[in-house]
Amino acid sequence: MTRTPDLARALCALPLCALALCTIPRAVAAQVAPRGAERPTGAYHVDTNEELQPATLPALPPGMTTDMLVEGDRIFHGKGGCFACHGAEAQGLPAAGDGITSALFYARHEWRSIDSLITAGVPDALTRSPIAMPARGARGDLTEDEVRRVAAYVWAISGVRGEPWPGGHASHAGLVPAGSTKGTAPTKPVKRSMVGSVHHREERP
Repeated sequence: MTRTPDLARALCALPLCALALCTIPRAVAAQVAPRGAERPTGAYHVDTNEELQPATLPALPPGMTTDMLVEGDRIFHGKGGCFACHGAEAQGLPAAGDGITSALFYARHEWRSIDSLITAGVPDALTRSPIAMPARGARGDLTEDEVRRVAAYVWAISGVRGEPWPGGHASHAGLVPAGSTKGTAPTKPVKRSMVGSVHHREERP
């Protein structure tokens, strides 16, 4: 039995395979918005770990509007003080708040679930950091409507890359006070020792 026809067909298919291997990456790249265009140029750079997020905003839940996203953004970076723990770009900060641009850890990706989380807060025993997430914003003074708008903003930024809606920001660097997003991690290395059952934290000189 001869396999010459099979070999010939395989050889003829090689150019098509090569063409496909060259074309597929370009087609995939064409569907992904360039991340560099969404970030400011210069020294400011924050890794938001959202490269795998879709570039298009999903359909908004019933009752949510893009105006709510813009207002929630303003509260997140203003009265709510959310940026102080979660970061100016919601990327997360050391020993403070989780990043929320790539995933949510304490709520489902549902507007009502996020609203409930912000309303109730998270005790420090569950936050995996030295501090709790206060209820209703950093000072506990957000109204129900303000919480709802912040929840809408968090819903949006945790489900899409960047802020691809009217009024969205490529960067929030100019919206928060300088030095206000360093988190709560100690500035000096810390050595730990144990005396009995009590943990002692001592700063190295």
